[in-house]
Amino acid sequence: MASARPDDPLSGPSAAESQREVQKIKEQANDKFKTGDFFSAKCLYSGALELLERCCLQDPKADELWEGIKNNMALCDLKRKEWSRVVDLTTEVLARNSNNPKALYRRAMARLGQGKFTEAQQDLKACLKLEPNNKEARQRLQEVVAQCREASNAEKQQAEKLRGFLQGERLEDSVPISQDGSVRKLHGNENAPLFATWMRREWLEPSSSTLPVVTCHVAFKTAGGKEIWSSRKPPAHSRQEAGPHLMTQPAPVEKPIEPVRFVLHSICDGVFRAWMDAAKTLQLQELGHFEASREALGASVEAAIERCVEKSLPDCPERARTFGSLPEDMQKVARRKQALQILGLPEELCLDPSSAELAGSLRMEMELLAVDTFERLDERTLMSVIREGSKDGALAKDFSKVKAHFRVAKLLLNSSLKDTRLGLASKGDSVILRPDSSREPMTFIIGEEDLGENEGSFVPPFVGRSLLLPPGGAREGMRFELIFLDGLPVSEMDRSIQAAYASGDINPKVMPDTTGPVVVRIELEKVEHDSDEFKGLREERERAEFLEKTENGRHWQKALRRRRRSLRHLRKCLEARRGRLSGIAAGEEAATKNEAGGASLYDFDWGDEEPEENEISSMSSPPPGQAKAVSSSAPPPSSSDHPDDPDASVAGSKSELHRDVDEKKGDGDMEVGLDGITVELLKQFDNDELEEWASAHAAVGRLLVSESAIEASLGSPDQAERHLKKCLEALQVGTSPKDLEVSARLSLAKLLTERGRAQEALEILKPAVQELAPGDAAVKDQWARSSQLDNEQKARDVKGTLQQAKEDLAKAIEAQDKANTLAILERIEALPLTWEAVSATAVGKQIGTCTKSDDPATAALAQRLIGLLHRLAKQERPLWVR
Repeated sequence: MASARPDDPLSGPSAAESQREVQKIKEQANDKFKTGDFFSAKCLYSGALELLERCCLQDPKADELWEGIKNNMALCDLKRKEWSRVVDLTTEVLARNSNNPKALYRRAMARLGQGKFTEAQQDLKACLKLEPNNKEARQRLQEVVAQCREASNAEKQQAEKLRGFLQGERLEDSVPISQDGSVRKLHGNENAPLFATWMRREWLEPSSSTLPVVTCHVAFKTAGGKEIWSSRKPPAHSRQEAGPHLMTQPAPVEKPIEPVRFVLHSICDGVFRAWMDAAKTLQLQELGHFEASREALGASVEAAIERCVEKSLPDCPERARTFGSLPEDMQKVARRKQALQILGLPEELCLDPSSAELAGSLRMEMELLAVDTFERLDERTLMSVIREGSKDGALAKDFSKVKAHFRVAKLLLNSSLKDTRLGLASKGDSVILRPDSSREPMTFIIGEEDLGENEGSFVPPFVGRSLLLPPGGAREGMRFELIFLDGLPVSEMDRSIQAAYASGDINPKVMPDTTGPVVVRIELEKVEHDSDEFKGLREERERAEFLEKTENGRHWQKALRRRRRSLRHLRKCLEARRGRLSGIAAGEEAATKNEAGGASLYDFDWGDEEPEENEISSMSSPPPGQAKAVSSSAPPPSSSDHPDDPDASVAGSKSELHRDVDEKKGDGDMEVGLDGITVELLKQFDNDELEEWASAHAAVGRLLVSESAIEASLGSPDQAERHLKKCLEALQVGTSPKDLEVSARLSLAKLLTERGRAQEALEILKPAVQELAPGDAAVKDQWARSSQLDNEQKARDVKGTLQQAKEDLAKAIEAQDKANTLAILERIEALPLTWEAVSATAVGKQIGTCTKSDDPATAALAQRLIGLLHRLAKQERPLWVR
């Protein structure tokens, strides 16, 4: 190499600084790779390569660095399945250095992805010459050799068939691929394995935690070639015959055509057996031809159809009123069609069991496009992670504000029910739905998804619940799919359907509230915790008040969850100050810590809260996937999957399991802030904090006995009473707004009155009547109602006591027991007598008898009582009589 001149920009410190900068960028790219962000990693590697090629290539040490960066770029493309780019990059490396084992291995993997087995075999052999102890390359080579052998045999068989065809032989040979022979593969090799190479037998075990999900195109034709059904064409119900009746009707929106998708396992019994048997024999991207009997089609899912009818469409009075005018056989047909729609089964392939056409068979074509593996979360919920989220990304939790794209589709037919990436576009005279990259993700708060201002901003609540299901939690950048075999509520799909179910316009017994088996795909782009959205408890209270008032109180449960959340944070703050109250100090550091923990309630970290164990559900149906997640340990990646970095290491284990919120109704409901909080501890609050504490308790108490809670059978008067009393207890500790205390006393008095404790209600209401709000109309009205009930209760009590006294007095008179007679008369005199009680018991006769007693004291007392009875009677007379 020529000697460098002093003014050469590539010589001296400038080149060294450039190499250091290249190394720095490469390390940043390595970090991105470790988090799974392969696209960003490749961009950084490209930047480092550009700087290297511009400034440092004359340095002999730069060659090794250049090869490492090119290899890393190839690895990023390999992870993203960009096969052609991997081949191009590794070929560049090998052009400079043909003895680079990593480039050989990665080019072999890319060529495998392209289906070029011979070239891949050559690269793997070259790699093993350089690294004879590379176990992974040796294992891959054995697999490729086996695949090459199978491909060679298939080519020979095809050539033999073609030769036979040219000699006049028939090609309609077939091989049975099902046990009963009802499904046969045409032009098949009877010596070929029953399962394709991608299929694993353990996946078919009933207890398998990993299940394959197949994506393919399927078409059916009769023996004469007439097409019956095809996944490559829109559904029959969306194709309309042309005619005058369509002249004034708008053209229906045309949805994109999607391949079918199903779970290849016995757990999903709503899939045609012919589809399952055929898919097991196909290699990826293979187009297979089959002959399937009707028994392997509609008859194989008949049990699932009957179960769906029994579970979702049973006979009931509501259905009888709706379909009662139809003949019984037509009602049966209508129920069956409804079940097919729920299960997502093509009606053309599901003939009625009584049909005579069941004896025939159909020609079936199936092209296998993809196979994905899903893990079980529970018996009826499956999950597949498409891309892991960023390791440092925020974790989606309850009340988090998120931005995400999502798609909800029927599992079998893969028809989209809701897709945020689809937009309307014109196609001639019609309107079609197609992917639109300009569409923004939906922004919503987990737990409050359906609070959008319009239909376009509505998010199905089950989308938010789904974000809480991934083991370890869903982080920013994560993409995953969930399969719900039992379906999701149709009432949560959009606002109009939700309103129709809530108002009763749609009866769930007539129109079942279920989608049938569905797959939900979520792309989580951004997560913002409440520390960014709500600066403190005042903002949390304002949000709860908004929820309570929105749509006539329909979102009262969401408001209740917000209020309880405030109480949990307030209680944590009190616990942080408990040490100050008890005088326990664990050194200067601990004291400083306690001061910091209790210095300001509005500095409390909202992101660290723990979800409630039990809470009244804010949904009409239970959240999906309420079961323990199946933990699975992935095998450690090989050394060839790491960037060229001397300190490269496997990313750490996944974060802790994020606990889903199990919302239930019952007496076991968590009583937030009710136990263990004494008056002395409340004194650690300042007035603002006391107001928030009291306000939250008052709101919880009010919501638990609201009309909406009672109508939903979710009210809890006992808990409401305890919360309202805790509110009043807190208001006595410090200075508080009068309107808050008046409202709390009014709510508690109303509750106590409704529970038949009018006297206690009057005691609660007395400070409001006498001091706080003597002129308030609501307070006066409640005082009047409580007083009336109290008087009625007292009258009933006096009547019962007076009736007993009358019976005792009659016995004493008959026994001539003068002392007991006098004592009973004294007991009657002490009662708050009313004319209603006296007239109802007719006690005057016994008292009148006592006026003739020879005992002066008894006679005098009896005469006084008779005078009292006369006065009571006179007061009851009308004025004109008086």
